Amino acid sequence: MSVSFPAYERIETAVRLGKPGRVPIVPIIDSFASLYGGITHHDMFFDIKKYDQALARMMNDLGTLDGQSLSYGGMGSLLMFIFPTPPLLPGTQGLGPDEQWQFVEKSIMDVEDYALMEKQGFIRWTLKKLMINHPQLRSPMGFTKTLAELGRDQMRLTASLRKWRRQGVESMTGPNIAFTAMEWTSIALRSYTDFVLDIYRHPEEIKRVRKPIMDFFKRFAFTSCHMNGIRRVFLGGARTSASALSPKQFEDLALPEWHEMAEWFVKHNITPLLHFDSDWTAFFPYLKEFPKGKCILNLDGTSDIFKAKEVLDGHMCIMGDVPATLLKLAEPEEVEAYCEKLIKELGKDGGFILSSGCTVPIDARPENVKAMLQSVQRHRP
Repeated sequence: MSVSFPAYERIETAVRLGKPGRVPIVPIIDSFASLYGGITHHDMFFDIKKYDQALARMMNDLGTLDGQSLSYGGMGSLLMFIFPTPPLLPGTQGLGPDEQWQFVEKSIMDVEDYALMEKQGFIRWTLKKLMINHPQLRSPMGFTKTLAELGRDQMRLTASLRKWRRQGVESMTGPNIAFTAMEWTSIALRSYTDFVLDIYRHPEEIKRVRKPIMDFFKRFAFTSCHMNGIRRVFLGGARTSASALSPKQFEDLALPEWHEMAEWFVKHNITPLLHFDSDWTAFFPYLKEFPKGKCILNLDGTSDIFKAKEVLDGHMCIMGDVPATLLKLAEPEEVEAYCEKLIKELGKDGGFILSSGCTVPIDARPENVKAMLQSVQRHRP
């Protein structure tokens, strides 16, 4: 699909390691925009029209975006469905409408399930697990109704993404989300404690589920990209970082998965957005093995983003990295000074997108968010 919008062109130029007229600004800002815009956190997840209105109000007051990075706006029903143990979302499961959401991490599989998933396939095995905490899926009528509701919500979300693109705000990935097998297993299938033990006691078992899990997420994200027209995919990484694995463990268990996913999506003309939480600094050299000018390295404020520039300059677009602590606790002048440093040092040769370090805190100071959003207008590399 041919797209010609200024924000899209800025982002794509940076992704391909070029130098746009100014650095694009693409934060993760959904929770903050909801609170600032006067809607509940529940509405952000489950009412895309209300979220769009809140986002528009925030931009009108504080500054425009070139795009949103990951946004959960309108994605509540999808999140509630895809996880065998549903996350705690505001306004559900007894939570208040403005409470913060969180994943619920507990083991829903035993060590024996690694082999069972390999034998049964990911979808068949997962459906059996989904039915434990999703009783509506146990009857054909309930299953059909759930899929119909998901389809309706995804159509509304796609309409929103296309509307924002026409208005000059690009969605980096929308609902195009995929996981490596290790990341999905550690978040959704095994408690983190059990998963860490598996790394030491059952590494070969972990490898057995690579293919079924990643084959599913390849198809899932590819289909999503085709439906909404966004040719980028969010690949989140935290449990396979240098904070969690030794270099030897990373090379044996995690790196082959990251390679496979990145290369597969690139082959299908989809840009992987590698959203790396926690500290990946020691693993930056491995990323030079990834396709040049085809991926985005999105850091969360923990890794050394300036080291990333040093190691990956001319190889991979870097995206980040205004820390949550600055947006919550600093003065606007401090936020702007840090943004200027990022723009001038990381953007000087191109290949840089300014973003928040993971999510803009829901209670960030509005004047600090304004300083971040408007910094790209005041400063050039």
